[in-house]
Amino acid sequence: MLKNKAIAQKLGSAMFAGLMVLTAGAAMAAAPASATTCTAWKGTTVINNAPDEYRASASCTEISADRKVEAQLNRNNQTDRFSDYFTTENKTYRTGWVECFWGCSAEYNVADV
Repeated sequence: MLKNKAIAQKLGSAMFAGLMVLTAGAAMAAAPASATTCTAWKGTTVINNAPDEYRASASCTEISADRKVEAQLNRNNQTDRFSDYFTTENKTYRTGWVECFWGCSAEYNVADV
């Protein structure tokens, strides 16, 4: 009887360990992928007898449900400009027009909702 009890305990431990592995695997498989696919670009407007003005634009074809995105105009030696955060896909969002005396570039930022 003692031998059968030891075997049952080992078998029970092995089954418990197997159940834990299966549970962990199911939890990992159920986790949603955090995918965000966006592009950003810099637009320029030429104003006669005045410095050109620039703005950043961003658009996303896919935004994860737990993320939000903004367009950013990075201005060298000046304050950067940002659009409002957005979660709508396939729509373009922009910063306002501003001068970039020492250069600028566009990018997008992704943040948690």
